[in-house]
Amino acid sequence: MTQGMIIAIQGSRNMARNRFENNRDIISTMPDDILGDILSRLTLKEAARTSVLATKWRYHWTFFSGLLDFDHSLRNFHLRREHVGILTKCNVFVYEWERFMTRMANVMKSLKSSSLQGLRICMDLGDPWRVAEWVKYAAEKHVQTLDLDFSYHFSVPFYEISLTIVHNVFPSRGYEMKSLCNLRLSSVDVSGEVIEGLLASCPLLESICVIESKRLVRLKVRGEALRLKHLELVECRIMDLDIYAVNLVTFRYQGKYGKFKFQNVPSLVEASFGGIFCSYLESDMDRVDFYGVLLQINVLKLELSKPYPGFLEGLPVFDNVGQLEIRIPHRSGAALDHHVSLLSSFPSVRVLKIKFQRNDLSVVEENWKANLEHEYPNLRELEVSGFRRDPSQMELLISIFEKAPNLNSVVVDPLSSIHVDRSPDVKARYREMRRETTKWLADALKPHLPPLTQLIVL
Repeated sequence: MTQGMIIAIQGSRNMARNRFENNRDIISTMPDDILGDILSRLTLKEAARTSVLATKWRYHWTFFSGLLDFDHSLRNFHLRREHVGILTKCNVFVYEWERFMTRMANVMKSLKSSSLQGLRICMDLGDPWRVAEWVKYAAEKHVQTLDLDFSYHFSVPFYEISLTIVHNVFPSRGYEMKSLCNLRLSSVDVSGEVIEGLLASCPLLESICVIESKRLVRLKVRGEALRLKHLELVECRIMDLDIYAVNLVTFRYQGKYGKFKFQNVPSLVEASFGGIFCSYLESDMDRVDFYGVLLQINVLKLELSKPYPGFLEGLPVFDNVGQLEIRIPHRSGAALDHHVSLLSSFPSVRVLKIKFQRNDLSVVEENWKANLEHEYPNLRELEVSGFRRDPSQMELLISIFEKAPNLNSVVVDPLSSIHVDRSPDVKARYREMRRETTKWLADALKPHLPPLTQLIVL
C-alpha cells in the first residue's frame, strides 16, 4: 500500500469521525433554556444523571425547571420495618434527616432556572425554622404547585416528641405567587386569613388541600372571579365555613362539627366527609344545612371514624349518587347493620368502594345476616380494601353480589385505609408487600361471585 493511499484512508476516517462527533454533540450546542426544558421533562434525579454524558453536560442539570420533588417518606417506611432497637432507629432517623436537609439545601441553591413547575417537600416533622424560607423560594421560582408534607409517619416514640416541637407555620407575610395553581399543606399550621389572602392574590389558584392545621378555625371562600375547583380540609377544627365558589368541583372535609354555609356551588359534583362531622351528616342527611348540595353530587365519600351499632332509620334516598365510597371501622365479627342501612340510601350507584378499617377484636356474632333493602341494578364495579375474611365482611359482600345482577368486576386492594394519603411510592411498595396475602384472602370470594364477574387484585 502506497503512502498516498494510507494518507487518503486516514483522511476519510478523520472526516467520518468528525462527522459522527458533530452529529453526536449537536444537542450540546442548544441554548441553555431549551436544554433546561428538555431536562425538565425528566425527574430531577434523571436530569442530574446527564452530568456524566460529557464535560459540557456537567452543569446542564442546574437549568432544570420541572417538579422539584424531595421525598423522604419511602426511606422512613423501610426504617420502621428494620429489625433493630428503637434507639438505633431514632439515631438513624436523625442522621438521615440531617443528610436529607443538607442535600435539599444544596440542590435548591444550585438551580439556576428562573422558574419551576413545582416544589414538593415530603419529610417527617419538617423544619419550623425553614418553612418561610421554602415558601419564599417557591415564590421566587414562580412555582405552579407547592406541596409541603410534614406529616408524622415514623414511629410511636417520635409522635410524643413531635407534639412538643414548634409547629411548622405557613408565613403570614405576603409573597408574590401569581403562578400558583395548586397548594397542599400537611401538618403545616395556616390561618383562614392567610388562605383568603392567597385566594385574593393568586388568580390561577385552582386546588387547595390543608391537612392537620390547628390554626384553621374560620374560612371564607368567596369571590366571583375565583378559579378554585378543589378544596380539601382534613383534620381541621373549623367552626365556620362559608363557601361561594361557582367553579368548585370537589369538596372534602374531615374533622369536628362546624357551621357550614354553601352558596352558589353549581359545579360541585364530588364531596367527601369524615370524622365527627360525618357522624352528624349520616344521622341527619335530610336536615343538614346543605341538603340541597347532597342532591346534586355524583360522587360521595363517607369516612366513618368509629364502629356504630344498630340500624339507621328514616334515611332519604339519593338517586343522584353514582359512586359511593365508605370507610368502615370494624371489630372482627361485629354486625354491620348500621352500614347496611346506610347503603340503602344509594340504590343507583354504579361504583361502590368499601374500605374496611380493622378495629379491636370482639366476640364473633354468629348467623348475622345482611338484609339489604334494595337491588343494585346499576352497580358495575365493587372495590374492597382491608378485607380479612371476617365472617361479617363476607356476609356483606356476598349479599351485595346477590343484589347486583350486572356486576362486572370485584377489585380487592391490598392498600390499608391508613395508607391512603401516603406518597405514591409508599403506596406502591405496600401493595407489593401485601399482594400475595391479599390474593389468598380474595380466594374466599371466588365461589360466591356471579358467573360473569371478574376478580382483580391490585
